[in-house]
Amino acid sequence: MIAAMPKRSILLLFYILSKQVSGQPIDSSVYESTGNAINIYYQSLREESPLYNGSEYLEYAYTIQEGDPFFETSNWVNGTIYFEGMIFQNVPMLYDIVKDQVIIRDFQKVYKINLPADKVQQFTLPGHNFVRLTHGQSDQIKTGFYEQLYNGKIQAFAKREKKLIEKYGGLQIYNVVISQSRYYIKKDGYYYSVNNKRELLNIFKDKKKNVQQYLKKIGIKFKSDPATVIALVAEYYDKLN
Repeated sequence: MIAAMPKRSILLLFYILSKQVSGQPIDSSVYESTGNAINIYYQSLREESPLYNGSEYLEYAYTIQEGDPFFETSNWVNGTIYFEGMIFQNVPMLYDIVKDQVIIRDFQKVYKINLPADKVQQFTLPGHNFVRLTHGQSDQIKTGFYEQLYNGKIQAFAKREKKLIEKYGGLQIYNVVISQSRYYIKKDGYYYSVNNKRELLNIFKDKKKNVQQYLKKIGIKFKSDPATVIALVAEYYDKLN
């Protein structure tokens, strides 16, 4: 049982996992045998768990008439959060991409908590992994959470965003949510913005002909699915090198 584990062992596990988190997304093989034990340990802390450390989330109330501010769904979805170097699994959560905030419920499930962004290294939702990048790491990006599309020698990211705009209808003004995504490739320590196929090919110009042939082979248009194309090309370029 986790309760019987020596405190030194618990701290050692935290240290190992925190080192993994600070460097790159954690491989599942690292924490499969330890993550569940640590998760049980934190469940035993109940409301004293360090995860319940944030301010109350401010609802939009009636300010949005069309759409919602959340990534993919406005329903609670179980995910994993890497918070201050600690792993919390199966956490019901929402991701507000208007405010770029990770939202969980308080222990009593009475209100929503906005987790401090600077304490969240990364989090996962079904099929998606988000990491926190900072402006200090590169002048080409702004601080925030980015979906990691590919993680190798080359890295690919998507900044998922929603914005509120005013829409006029008759004599009324409606607040409407619109979605957009911006894409980046990190190559040789530099973040390149990728808005179209031409920019993608320019980033990999040393292997441009190979990449062009590969794009024809996979048959996916950049405009129809930029995230998939960018991830596949980044992986392909890694294999070429």
